[in-house]
Amino acid sequence: MTRRAALALGAGAFGAPGVLAQVPSGWPGLPARIATQRPDVQSVAVVQRGALVFDFLRAGLGADSLQDVQSVTKSVLALLFGCALADGHVRGVDELVALRLPQLLRLGGDERLRRLRFVHLLTMTAGWPGELTARRDRDDDLRWLALRPFVAEPGTRFVYDNGAANLLALALANAVGRPLADYSRDRLLAPLGISRFAWRRGAQGQALGALGLSIGVRDLARLGELVLAGGRWGGRALLPADYLRQATTPRHAGGAPVFAPYGYLWWLSAERLARGQTRGAIMANGYGGQWLYVDPARDAVIAVTARRTPESAARGQALALIRRDILPALPRPAQ
Repeated sequence: MTRRAALALGAGAFGAPGVLAQVPSGWPGLPARIATQRPDVQSVAVVQRGALVFDFLRAGLGADSLQDVQSVTKSVLALLFGCALADGHVRGVDELVALRLPQLLRLGGDERLRRLRFVHLLTMTAGWPGELTARRDRDDDLRWLALRPFVAEPGTRFVYDNGAANLLALALANAVGRPLADYSRDRLLAPLGISRFAWRRGAQGQALGALGLSIGVRDLARLGELVLAGGRWGGRALLPADYLRQATTPRHAGGAPVFAPYGYLWWLSAERLARGQTRGAIMANGYGGQWLYVDPARDAVIAVTARRTPESAARGQALALIRRDILPALPRPAQ
């Protein structure tokens, strides 16, 4: 059965949990190398052509153990925006944020708030100076998020900003008229067969957009499979294919912290900058070494979780594992 046929039946790579398909040659010693040489890495799931070809779980973890994937949450938020677009809750990325979050207009503040569009939040070009750290007391505080001083016109400058993603989460929840975690469960995760997850809330009780999703590594890979399949699962389009193409096409050259091109809350490999190029990697990244790496050229998805510490972030063992050990072992399908 081909991967597309498996996805049409809703099975994907996970019809038989715990059972691995054939392991690529050269990989039998990889679990031991991860365990001893890459101690930051906590779990791995590799899917190619619809088959789970490799997984690794550090002692104490199960395939469905919930793990905090940090800023990978942002990329999932971009998928949820696509779901809301399909459901008619938003009209498009160029819609004014204030049309779906009118509370913005009652705050006063900079006139640029009135001109803020969803595309500015999705591309991290809202014009704020950027916020890289979590502020548990303010992450879902609309007034604090919106009244930060602007340093650029919306749409003109990329700055990685947790505040912009948190504002997007507030606007999206308001647009769909439900708590964001509930909407994500019913509209995105449950159709993928994902029943166990957690979504952190801020001090005001709202789900965060910059971080906060906890999920099992194989379920994380399912989200990558959805991206690889163009937004379709089980014969159903969960989000518009055209929107997903836009989301995974470079909108600009990006910058810190990953230093890669950027789409709609997804990092992209430099190959996707080339005119007409659509096969470069699509990446979601979280603090400490959380990665969802979608490689259309290899018809593969790699999900990796790691310790969430400054030391793990500095060592970069998860990305090194992907680039040095996993990608070279994955054959490229015949063209």
